[in-house]
Amino acid sequence: MRGIKFLVFKKCKIITVFLCFLFFSFSLHAETIYELDFTSATGNVKEWFLNKNWKLHEDINDMNIRFDMGRLVIEPTKDEVGVMMHEFEKKDYLKGEIKLRIEWGVDQYPKGADWSGPKEKTRNAREAVSFMVFFGDEKIESGFFLAPDLPYFISFFLGENEKPDQVYYANYWQEGGRYLCIPCDGTKGKTFLTEVNLTKKFKQLFMENPPPVSGLAIEVDVQNTEISNGRHSKAFIKKIKLYR
Repeated sequence: MRGIKFLVFKKCKIITVFLCFLFFSFSLHAETIYELDFTSATGNVKEWFLNKNWKLHEDINDMNIRFDMGRLVIEPTKDEVGVMMHEFEKKDYLKGEIKLRIEWGVDQYPKGADWSGPKEKTRNAREAVSFMVFFGDEKIESGFFLAPDLPYFISFFLGENEKPDQVYYANYWQEGGRYLCIPCDGTKGKTFLTEVNLTKKFKQLFMENPPPVSGLAIEVDVQNTEISNGRHSKAFIKKIKLYR
């Protein structure tokens, strides 16, 4: 019996050492090339982003953004769209194979958001939070004269009723934009981990090699959604990291 216990203990010890080795190897080889860490962020959110060369667009003032308990909290009180964007200088474009990791979640999804149906159908495609990655600087037609032309982009969002294995399209930017809900199980108040190889995902979505990463954006779009609990939605982000 003592011999069996010893063998079990030895086996568990080997497994523990192996797992530690894997973690150490990942940490050793993962090179962080861009990061937004809100776990220790304090002060005025707008000034914090401006100091990092981010620009605040659209109705970001109505998004009620703040730092709270190690998170960037976004809680729009009006049915508007708010965007914060960072454009890299051309010499600083992110090249090579790039991966994305986001820690985030939703406390309240926008009531009335609906991504279902064919892309030819006009839908109320809204989200409590999304993170957009832009590729290259070639502007692709938006498909609507009031919507600006944008480079290729992939937008990751958390949805309540969407599917994690489906590619979604907005009403505009259908040629150059793709929307993915990952992991997307609709749970409220849970911290999700979104991990994606951007290089491979771009090839899969657009059937060509990706241009370098040229910009990033955090967007909230709750237009034409119902208000509940004094707000249209509530989401949070803890960390965003791009790495090789």
